[in-house]
Amino acid sequence: MNLRKYYDLDKIINRSAELVYRRVEKLLEERNDFCKCENCVLDLIAYTLNHVTPLYMTSLLGPLDNGRKEKKINTEIEIALEAGIKRIKAHPHHEDYSDIKMKQR
Repeated sequence: MNLRKYYDLDKIINRSAELVYRRVEKLLEERNDFCKCENCVLDLIAYTLNHVTPLYMTSLLGPLDNGRKEKKINTEIEIALEAGIKRIKAHPHHEDYSDIKMKQR
């Protein structure tokens, strides 16, 4: 059975991922001490998502009493972001971190 053939799986969303994306956008606007190249930003997002509890829901239903869960996830996001920033700054995935210009300020 091919689920995609019978069901619209795009209606399932990971609310945690949406919260991470929004928080990383804000972080990139607020901070100038982190490289904003694609490699570093995607590494930060991936690191954070791997350290945050997923929260899946259907887009039809929307959030169902997820206020407490989202508060917990937002705390996890903040902790993971700080750890991710330290790790990525110490081990960036590009050749010369010091020469990267932060063009997207």
